[in-house]
Amino acid sequence: MTSDLVRILFLPSTLVVWAALSVCLALSGPFGTYAAPLPQRLAIWPLVVGAGMTSGIALQLSIRRLRPGIPRWQRSVLGAGGLSAVLVLPAQYLVGGLGAGAVLPGAFDMALAIFAFALGLSLLHIRAIPRPGSSVAPALLSRLPEGQRGAVIRLSSSDHYVRVVTDLGASEVLIRFADAIAELGGVEGMRVHRSHWVALAAVTGARRDNGRLFLTLRDGSEVPVSRRYRDAVEASGHVPGASEARPPALR
Repeated sequence: MTSDLVRILFLPSTLVVWAALSVCLALSGPFGTYAAPLPQRLAIWPLVVGAGMTSGIALQLSIRRLRPGIPRWQRSVLGAGGLSAVLVLPAQYLVGGLGAGAVLPGAFDMALAIFAFALGLSLLHIRAIPRPGSSVAPALLSRLPEGQRGAVIRLSSSDHYVRVVTDLGASEVLIRFADAIAELGGVEGMRVHRSHWVALAAVTGARRDNGRLFLTLRDGSEVPVSRRYRDAVEASGHVPGASEARPPALR
């Protein structure tokens, strides 16, 4: 989750929202903070906004990981509620530290303000966070439940079904394996076995076991690479320091 948090925090859209909100709050001086000198407001509000955005995005990612099936709006409400509970006292402390002219709001009022801010930011901004792989959702995702339409990690074929694993969960789809791969569109990946396809962005490592090659993916699973596809996989540069290890496990 840490890598996703850092990536999202340094997205241009995130930085623009942080800078714009910080400047607006510093210039408007809410809660009576306008009485404080402008340099002081410009120093404090970016910290408040930055802490709020970091905590809010971290909560969103945690909820997405722990409860992958719930709709986005529910994640937004839960995240905003959690953020208001966590930040109410630090926010009161920072606002109170802006000088005698600051009007220290009650805990409920401050929590309500943080909740409204976080919920609005989540609904307006989190939706715009791009998922790895492609800016256009692959057609295959339309076959999945709405709560599982995340970044594709791998596909596995079994009989007439294809198991689609994303960062939000997994579902089985009645479709030919070749057609499922075709519906991935611009997602960068490769077939590594007659029954397995992996997204290159999801590969975190590799290992060898008695001459067989396995790719480790970011969801913790391992996918076997067949001899037919081994040369292409190794040529792709996605086999970092393969080592001997335990038997593979697919989940």
